[in-house]
Amino acid sequence: MSALAKAIDRALPQVVEAIYDSVADVGRWQSTLDAIRRLALGQLAMLAVVDTATNSARFSVSCGDQAILQPLERDYGAEVPFFAAVPKMDIDVPFTVDAFYALQGPNARQNWIESRIVREWVEPNRLDDFFWVALMKQPTRIGTLMVVTDKDRRQISADDLELVSSLAPHVRRAVTIGDLFEAERRKAEIFRSIIENLDHPVMIVSDDMQIIFANGAAEALLMESSAVSSVRGQLSFAYPQANAAIGCAVELGTRDEFALGPCGINIPLAKVGVPAVAHVMPLARREISARMSQRAAAAIFIAAAGATPTPALEAIAALFGLTAAEKRVAGHVASGRTRKEIAAASGVSDGTIKSQLATIFDKTGTGDQRELELLMRELSPPLRSR
Repeated sequence: MSALAKAIDRALPQVVEAIYDSVADVGRWQSTLDAIRRLALGQLAMLAVVDTATNSARFSVSCGDQAILQPLERDYGAEVPFFAAVPKMDIDVPFTVDAFYALQGPNARQNWIESRIVREWVEPNRLDDFFWVALMKQPTRIGTLMVVTDKDRRQISADDLELVSSLAPHVRRAVTIGDLFEAERRKAEIFRSIIENLDHPVMIVSDDMQIIFANGAAEALLMESSAVSSVRGQLSFAYPQANAAIGCAVELGTRDEFALGPCGINIPLAKVGVPAVAHVMPLARREISARMSQRAAAAIFIAAAGATPTPALEAIAALFGLTAAEKRVAGHVASGRTRKEIAAASGVSDGTIKSQLATIFDKTGTGDQRELELLMRELSPPLRSR
C-alpha cells in the first residue's frame, strides 16, 4: 500500500465522524465538505438539497476557491446540463463526466463542450472532471454531492471512485436526517431542542436498544402503532427484518461508524402497507451535548415513506445494507437471470458476480438465487402508503 493510500485510510474514519457531527451542528459542514474535497483531491466541492416543488435550495454548502465558485453560483449554475440526468443516477454511485455522457446520450459530450459554461468558466479555470453523487431522490427533494477536479490532478481512477463511493452513504444518512431538522433549525440550535420539536418521531437508544429518550411524536407512535413498541423499555419493531436491520445498524455504528456504510437508511418498517421508514444515526462518538446521555448509542428517526411506493428491490437493499453494486445484482436475480447472464449484463467476470452473490446471500441469510428470489417476492407488492 502506498503512503498516499495509507494516509487516506487513516483519514477516512475522521471524515466520517465529522460528517455525523455536522448533522446537529450545521456550521461544521463547511470544514467537513472541505475535508471530503481534499481527500478526493478536488478543487471545488458542493453539497445541496433542492426542493423540486419550488426549485429552491433547502440546504447548500460549498468550498474551494471562492473566485471560481462565485461565478458558477451567480452566472452559470442554471446552465449545468447534467442535473436533468440525476433522476437516472443510482444512489451512492459517483458519476464522472464521461459517465454522464453515457447516461444522457450521443450528443451530450458535444453539447457540453460547445456550451457557454465550458467556454467561459470551465476552461479558463482549468477544470477537468468531477465526482457527482445522488444522495436523495424523492418526489419533492433531490440531494447531490459534487467534487470538481482540475487539470493538475491525475485522471480519476477506479480507486478514486471507490473512495468517494465509500463516503457517499455516510453523507446520504447525514443529509437525509439533517433535512428532517430543517423545519426547526432556525428555532433551536441545541440537539435536544431540535429533537423535541420535530414532528417526526425520534428515539435515542443505547447499544442494546433501550429507549433513553423519545420525543412527543415518538411517544404517540409507541402508544398507537402496532409496528413499533416498547417492551420493558426496549425498542422493538414488529417486522422482524426491520428489527434486525435497525439493531444491526445501531450496533455497527457504535463499534465502527465507517463500516456502517449504507446500513440503517430508509429501512421499511413492514413488508407492505405501512407508510414509514427508519433512519439510524450513530451517536456514540458525538459530543455529550449531541447525545443527551453517556449511554446514547444512536438516534432512530421515523419518517413517512413518501408518495412514491418503495419497490421491493429498494426495500431489500435498505433492510440488509446492500451496496449499489449488490443491489443491481439482486435486481438481476429478481428478474430471473442466471449468474452468467448477470455477468454479461454487468460487463464483469463470472467470478466477480459469484463473489457479489456470496456477499448478498450472507447479508440476506439466503442460500442461493432461488431463495433470494423468494425473499424479493415476500417484499412484493411494493411498499405503499395506507
